[in-house]
Amino acid sequence: MNKAPTDAAPSPAHPENPEDPHTPLDAKGNPLPANWLARVAVIWCGQAVSVFATCAASFAAIWFVTETTSSPVWLSLASAASLLPVALLSPLGGVAADRLNRKKVMIIADGTAGLFSLVLAICAVIGIVNVPLMLALLAVRASAQAFHGPALTAAMPRLVPADQLVRINTLDQALTSLSAIAGPALGILLYNVVGFHGVMLLDAACAAVACACLTIARIPTPERSDASRQSVLADLREGASFVLHDRGLRSLMLFVMATMLLLMPASSLAPLMTYQHFGGDGYQASLVEAVFGVGMLAGSAVAFAWGGKRRLAPVIIASGAATGLALAGCGLLQHDQFPLFAVLMGVAAAALGCYNAPILPIMQRRTPEEKTGRVMGIFLTGSSLAAPVGLSFSGFAAEAVGIANWFLICGVLIVVACVAAAASKGIRLLDETGETSDEKGDAS
Repeated sequence: MNKAPTDAAPSPAHPENPEDPHTPLDAKGNPLPANWLARVAVIWCGQAVSVFATCAASFAAIWFVTETTSSPVWLSLASAASLLPVALLSPLGGVAADRLNRKKVMIIADGTAGLFSLVLAICAVIGIVNVPLMLALLAVRASAQAFHGPALTAAMPRLVPADQLVRINTLDQALTSLSAIAGPALGILLYNVVGFHGVMLLDAACAAVACACLTIARIPTPERSDASRQSVLADLREGASFVLHDRGLRSLMLFVMATMLLLMPASSLAPLMTYQHFGGDGYQASLVEAVFGVGMLAGSAVAFAWGGKRRLAPVIIASGAATGLALAGCGLLQHDQFPLFAVLMGVAAAALGCYNAPILPIMQRRTPEEKTGRVMGIFLTGSSLAAPVGLSFSGFAAEAVGIANWFLICGVLIVVACVAAAASKGIRLLDETGETSDEKGDAS
């Protein structure tokens, strides 16, 4: 086991003895300080305020584009600006997380995004606000996430015990769901009451809080003796090679990409389903979005209560299949069954909450500490690319076969993917701690 630098050293006030059965161990088997929960709480609270502010700022930027241009083309560019940097830069973010001090990587990422928001606030005060600046804001935010995400997920196994990884990742998922619900409301409120500069000032201030919390926290980073000798390209190849030769991780990534490819188109077309199939209005469409958010929170609560103390792969497969069945059920509804549609979307969201919770903990447990950042970067790229690829053809497919039929098709294909995953030896390996490579040449 590589030693962590001084940043990871235990406090003298809390000496840890790995031989003592009462000493808590992190997910990689290293002794944890007695105050590990407080340390994680400080980091998490800082990230929480930053995520809420980021959602508010991003929605304010998108609303500015909507209000200024009323153009689907500009809105599509805004979506691309918020998605593509994560997909393209996450592998580099993973390399940075494995080569550099992970705490500093996160601080620089949060600080850069906050500084850009501060600059935009100043520009807004002096009257320099335009659509290209909004796209730049979204792109900078996404680029920061491409570096921050791999560093945080790579650091987490050294911050918490193995049996708490699912709960910690579930809290992050719940935070994302809450931010998606409350963030836009906060953003539009500040946008209308204070102005765009007010939203940006809040975002910059919350980024500063996140940086301060990271500064006072001890975040271990493994030392890599080969980091200075290898090129960035060699690091990328090494991370990709590890994923490709680990049947479990390779199968998991392919499975997640397949389900996201089908799930994102269906969920994004829910407003159109409400309007076109059920003859609903904007109020009913917003109700479905709210029910979906509540369902995600409910699923996260179930996953948190469960805690991930048993095998994780069957939970991913079962909850994925439940999501697919709920979406397929939506496609079978009659035109006067809107209330049942809202209920089924809530069920799909709850199942999705349980589906997401074990994925990162599995990857964190199976990946060597010095490669975790790169593996997480590759995973972020794959999952981030799956969403826009699915969205690119979903509109055409829904027009060709009908919106209800498209829900049915997506749901059935998700179930088929889950059945295939259940039959995959690679997926069954996910809960094993031993064999991880293609030694026998088995297909995933």
